[in-house]
Amino acid sequence: MHTQLTGEFMRDFIVAAVLSTLASMALAQAPIQGPASQLAPAPTVQLVQSPEILPDGRVTFRLAAPDALKVEVRGNFPSGLEPSIVPMTKDANGVWSVTVGPLKPEFRFYNFYVDGAPVVDPRNPHTRRDGLQMASTLIVPGAESSLLAVNDVPHGTLAQVWYDSPALKMKRRAYIYTPPGYEVGNRRYPVLYLLHGGGGDEDAWSSNGRAPQIFDNLIASGRMQPMLVIMPNGNANQSASQDYVTQPAQPLANAGTIFADSVISDLIPFVDKTYRTSTDRNNRAIAGLSMGGGQTLWTAFNHLDHFAWVAGFSGAYHNVPGARITIPPPPNVADLREPGITQSFDPDKLFAALPDLNPAANNRLKLFLVTIGSHDGLLTQQRLLKSTLDAKGIHLTAKEVPGYMHEWAFWRVALIDLMPQLFQPTR
Repeated sequence: MHTQLTGEFMRDFIVAAVLSTLASMALAQAPIQGPASQLAPAPTVQLVQSPEILPDGRVTFRLAAPDALKVEVRGNFPSGLEPSIVPMTKDANGVWSVTVGPLKPEFRFYNFYVDGAPVVDPRNPHTRRDGLQMASTLIVPGAESSLLAVNDVPHGTLAQVWYDSPALKMKRRAYIYTPPGYEVGNRRYPVLYLLHGGGGDEDAWSSNGRAPQIFDNLIASGRMQPMLVIMPNGNANQSASQDYVTQPAQPLANAGTIFADSVISDLIPFVDKTYRTSTDRNNRAIAGLSMGGGQTLWTAFNHLDHFAWVAGFSGAYHNVPGARITIPPPPNVADLREPGITQSFDPDKLFAALPDLNPAANNRLKLFLVTIGSHDGLLTQQRLLKSTLDAKGIHLTAKEVPGYMHEWAFWRVALIDLMPQLFQPTR
């Protein structure tokens, strides 16, 4: 039922509203009674610049923490072999600071430790996640880091794509890089499947490896063939990265084999159906770091009809299912920055697990490459792989790069080395 408001009712309503408003204004202007602690204004946090990269490569870190008793900055400087723990000093305004370097041009990460607790730099929007570890990042500019930077070049597209995986009984997420210009035309492209290491996920190569920036810059310089790069989650029990979905409590017992099998049965068919790819094996590559290096070996040499280009970086080849053995620590552990590696592989068991790893592969592979840092605790495994394959007449290019350990700084170098070698028409 609709009721008309009378003029008298409207007058009373307006008067009441005005009186209510005046009362509210008076209350707002009245002095507030209460303890002095309730009247104190909220503390103002001083805004500081951090990090400040100086022209000579030195970097100044600052943190406003007037109540802290001790603040340090810890990061991968001056190098990954010598990570720093640098005390900071507090000024009269409660700002802690320190200047380090000069540092070589590189992608750097760091955390502040405030009375022992790690925190990211609140004044730096650039962060990276490596598994469960968060850190702030910066790029010291220079020729050596130019490929890691976002430069004024044509950019590809990095998509987060979900696909069905019947082999793993779930929908899964992968990062897919398409090169500049993919969205126009009808060209078909070769494909690299790029696997992460233990503790990582589908975000690792982008967040830590700077892979999209490397691809953009290498393509722009003419050093790399335009291609699709597929970066899946190599953890068979995960649908997506651990910052995005709640992770299952237990790993899968046969995770080493079923993820590789899912690449063949689920991921490759999805990519070839969804994207403009060249689907023959000569236009398909696979590579991986650490855990992903072992997965690369299993996937490639159980399915060599799918891949003509194979590469491993700091490969954990003891992860090949059925090949793992326990060994004493290497005798030269003093020369390794990661001593105590006590896992390796039995060569006979390795070959039994990899039926396509035989001399006939020499004529089927365009590239078979493994590379590792000279201070990596898995160095003995790569050397064993090389000597074992040499004895069987299987061609393998093995590189040892001085000055690196089991670290992202090396895997970025390895990726930059690999990409110009893939899908070259002269091979």
